[in-house]
Amino acid sequence: MQKNYKTISIKKVSLFLSILLLLFCQFSCSLFNPKEKSIFKRSVTKVKVYFIKSTGKDDISLVPITRRISSDDSPIDATLGELFLGPTKKEQLKGIMSEIPEGTRLIKSEVSEDEIVVDLSSQFVTGGGSAAVQLKYLQLYKTLNDIAPDKKIFLHV
Repeated sequence: MQKNYKTISIKKVSLFLSILLLLFCQFSCSLFNPKEKSIFKRSVTKVKVYFIKSTGKDDISLVPITRRISSDDSPIDATLGELFLGPTKKEQLKGIMSEIPEGTRLIKSEVSEDEIVVDLSSQFVTGGGSAAVQLKYLQLYKTLNDIAPDKKIFLHV
């Protein structure tokens, strides 16, 4: 008789665990229903970052490239982050470049009613001649001006 007692006990535990597993699966599946709005989905905003492209022997133009940033992030910080990443490999194959030196980082940004102050790492001012310096400043200015056209832009390095 003792043998039957252990067998019944194991069967009950097994049944209990099976029911528990079934309830867990049902509960977790209801949490991640794709038809419902998920807490893990982030809304995105499209912004433009400006890179450069050679348009002729001695001509270079600024080219707006659309990037997606999270609506939860600061638009200034996220957009500058995209600018500092530079063009993608696919964009590079199309001749799109950046004069902003690799490794340039945003240290902080401050936005008020009428101005934007950005503090960048020292990598921003390294390399290039006077034309390269003008192009990197233009890339930064056009990108920020596209986000906040009515604000003055101040740069600290």
